Amino acid sequence: MPLFSISNSKAAKIEQKQFISELELHQLIDKNLDEIFGIRYIKDEHITSKHGRIETLGIDDSNRPVVIEYKKTKEKGQMVQANRYMTWIRQNPDSFELLVRKNLKDFKGQIDFANPRIICFAQEFSIDDKCLALALGAELWKYRYYKNQTLLISREEEPEQIISSNNKGFTIEKVKKEPKKAKSESEHIETAAPPLKELYYQIKEEIFNISSEIDIYTTNNEILFKTSRNFACFQIQKKNKCIKIYLRTLNDNISDPKNLTTQIPKTHGYGNITRQLYVSPEDIKTKKYEVPDIIDLIHQAYETTQ
Repeated sequence: MPLFSISNSKAAKIEQKQFISELELHQLIDKNLDEIFGIRYIKDEHITSKHGRIETLGIDDSNRPVVIEYKKTKEKGQMVQANRYMTWIRQNPDSFELLVRKNLKDFKGQIDFANPRIICFAQEFSIDDKCLALALGAELWKYRYYKNQTLLISREEEPEQIISSNNKGFTIEKVKKEPKKAKSESEHIETAAPPLKELYYQIKEEIFNISSEIDIYTTNNEILFKTSRNFACFQIQKKNKCIKIYLRTLNDNISDPKNLTTQIPKTHGYGNITRQLYVSPEDIKTKKYEVPDIIDLIHQAYETTQ
């Protein structure tokens, strides 16, 4: 990942540097978890009786448990370790919740143990890491550290599979994710009216056209779209025949020329999810607004995660 500084239209390459130790990387990310991922720091170096020493525990802005594993360069076994730590959370939810409530005095709500997250940091990942991460639903993040004190992180691409196609050679397609959800996407929308289903899938397709880094997962109440953090949360309101959408902003700044969004009261405790709107097939039909208007708002929410 070459990085350049530009001065008077001339590019100068910025040299990379190395962290002194894995601990230096570990401490830097831990101190900035909220800024980078929207994750609240719980504890590091947590000792368990059977599962080893967990490098970092956190909880994200959807109350999902998070395990973070660091490697200074590229080492085998990172995913195996991270999965062992996640097993500890699954087997000891009471212990994890006790840590959360002890270290986050203002924590509210229920912990979403059905949707835990594994995050791994390293400079490179092997194909074995990538395949195991895909099976576990883990997030692999590559980093580069530069001499101008810049840290660049990027989501590692998923492995690909080769698929034969009608004796015409081979095509390469990304392995599709099968989300592990308490309530699946199809369960959220299966009893919705056909026009509402069609509208949801149309918006979803446009969201995934924004970036290949966007993921989707569900809770019992919502369908969420995320990169390193959530930026759009959907509630399928079947009785009202509409989709309620919550959007992430930066300091509640959003360009909304048609005034489609309203502000979410701070007392709701949604953090940087500050805007909401209702989208319905009927409003699209009567041209009150169009799908591109909705996508523009969602795109702005996505940009706050970049």
